[in-house]
Amino acid sequence: MAWNNLFGKIQNLWESLLGWLNRIRQDRNLIIFLAFLVISTGFWFLNALRKEYTATLNYPVRFVNVPEDKMLPEDLDNNIALKVKAGGFVILRYQLSNTFLPLTFDLSEMKTWSSGDNKGVYSVTREGHNRIVGQLSQGMELIDVEPDTLFVPLLEKGAASVPVKIDTQLTFEKQFLQAGPVILQPDSVDIFGPKNIVDSLHFIEASPVIFENLADTVTTMVNLKLPAQVKSSVKRVAATIPVEPFTELNMSVPLRVNGLPDSLRIKTFPSEIQVSFRVGISKYEAINRNMFRVAVDLDQVFKEDRPDRLKVRLERVPDDVESLSFSPIFVEYLLEKKR
Repeated sequence: MAWNNLFGKIQNLWESLLGWLNRIRQDRNLIIFLAFLVISTGFWFLNALRKEYTATLNYPVRFVNVPEDKMLPEDLDNNIALKVKAGGFVILRYQLSNTFLPLTFDLSEMKTWSSGDNKGVYSVTREGHNRIVGQLSQGMELIDVEPDTLFVPLLEKGAASVPVKIDTQLTFEKQFLQAGPVILQPDSVDIFGPKNIVDSLHFIEASPVIFENLADTVTTMVNLKLPAQVKSSVKRVAATIPVEPFTELNMSVPLRVNGLPDSLRIKTFPSEIQVSFRVGISKYEAINRNMFRVAVDLDQVFKEDRPDRLKVRLERVPDDVESLSFSPIFVEYLLEKKR
């Protein structure tokens, strides 16, 4: 008789009994009936456990002496399957305690194998037959071991130092802005894992940072999002979002003209562009109009359908300004030949 079938019947019976309990709590006659049913089931269960069954048990294995430049896959199965014959009580005791000591495999003593890009070592599991039998409970007979050959893939180990990147979703109180880039500490981490994965990584992402209505600098710890099989001694980094009040400024910036031949001169109306922007209090004194560059291009002027106005564009803007706008967007012009 198969042990798995018996165990399944017991589980189904127990679930049925629990269902009955929920429905008949207020009925004394049914409760009495149920009590006798439980007692009779218990006797049946004890009688069934006296019989002999075959069962498949998971047996733990452990691998030692992994080469320094190699590593084991994370999803490597650390169990083998034992088909045994024993009495029901013996099998039940194992399934409740699961006390087998791991069967140790020394990788340095195993034979090598390769298949395409995959390489590793292997061992015939029956070679550990006597060690397994020595750990089986008294009255338990070993019938078979699966798999008969244990293949252990070995991955080439790689290591690298990569920067940490982070996305932010931030809003600020009125009159406040982000005073600079997010500061990460540390801003790079050492990683190791399978070489083919490590070599493909150019950065490690941190979990996104989300804050609303910020009015002061804030520091928070964020987790790193490490890919599968990749490890790092650093699991979290500190992210500091600098926040400060801002002021609004307006500046007049001279308009540059690109593509003007030496034989011509040009006048634009106006000749300066008004630039408006926000800048943090700590940086506003360092901002001057030479840090901006606005220009018009004369490419279209020398074509048949010459435009009446030229479109202004920003060529250079300081890094620390926000909410930038300028006026006017178009300028009129007058071209003249030099005398």
